[in-house]
Amino acid sequence: MASHGVTRSSYAAQSKDVAARERELKKLTEYHELTAEFQRKRTEKEYTKEALDVTAKVLKINPEFYTVWNYRREILLHTTLLPFSPSPDGVDETAAYGGYEASTAGLLKQELAFLFPLLSSYPKCYWIWNHRLWALHQATRLLSPPFAEKFWRAELDLVGLMLSRDMRNFHGWMYRRFVVANIEQPEKSLVEEEFAYTSGMVRGVGGMTNYSAWHQRSVLIPRLLEERGSGEQERMDFLEDELELLKRAMSTDPDDQSLWFYHRWLVYANALPGDRTAIAPDMPVVTRILLLVDQIEWLKELLESHSSCKYILKALVSYVGLYRTLKQEPIPDEDREDLDEVDENQEQALLKEWLDTLVRLDPMRRGRYMALRKSVLIQE
Repeated sequence: MASHGVTRSSYAAQSKDVAARERELKKLTEYHELTAEFQRKRTEKEYTKEALDVTAKVLKINPEFYTVWNYRREILLHTTLLPFSPSPDGVDETAAYGGYEASTAGLLKQELAFLFPLLSSYPKCYWIWNHRLWALHQATRLLSPPFAEKFWRAELDLVGLMLSRDMRNFHGWMYRRFVVANIEQPEKSLVEEEFAYTSGMVRGVGGMTNYSAWHQRSVLIPRLLEERGSGEQERMDFLEDELELLKRAMSTDPDDQSLWFYHRWLVYANALPGDRTAIAPDMPVVTRILLLVDQIEWLKELLESHSSCKYILKALVSYVGLYRTLKQEPIPDEDREDLDEVDENQEQALLKEWLDTLVRLDPMRRGRYMALRKSVLIQE
């Protein structure tokens, strides 16, 4: 049924639009009133519970408003998060400090609890993570070390839970590193624990595509092997295991860029001499060359079943160039016997073929590939 050319359904839709606009206008008006109140209180340096409540209301609407976070911290430092002050009237200081510590811990827990729903709604908002870290530093500043460590340990559990929900959250991984650094002491390392954590993450569902987990793994490994006191053979075995882990994953999904990111680190760090972040930094040159040859041959095999994968082609071009560089290193005559002769003409032809294919598959970078063809990497 229509009235003056307007159907009932279109009228209802228009009414909903009007109602929605009115609700949005009301929210916007309330937000402007709140921010005006915040600005006034901050200008007047008002450090009260009412001012703290205003910051909470603003931040629940807009957690990116970093000036409000700054003001909130000022309020807390002036009102509740104060250092312990011994009583002059002869009260048992131990008992007094125990009461102070319990009270301060309760206040810090309230602040952390206020942040949790914000993190759940805005997990990639830097300012929430930053304020949470600040609150934990107050635990270190105000509480006894054993008491403060409980806060940091609980935070490690929390960030683990959040990363299980969003394993690629860059802020979450960065925050985890901060938390671990604040728990660790010279006599108490968490490297083994954190390496086991990254292993679980990369081996879990979808974990192989996790850039942050692979990066964290590359940061931990040098420390892990150093703290284990690993010898040369143990380091070589460790490197073989890492490469084998990647081979299985890359054979299944060669288009996963995060795997190539980690593979490139493994190859370059361990093939180039002098890189102290390498798993096996003391390998002889001939062993480095043999490692590189093994990876090149495996990639050639992988290319046979994935001929249009640009990551395989890029790696082959890059690693052959690295192989040529390593061949220029001084190699003892007795070690040269372990190296097979390479047909340079065949190698040259393969490089050209790979680069031609890359030009076809990745035309956006055509200029780069053509420049490589003309460079010393491929001498015509």
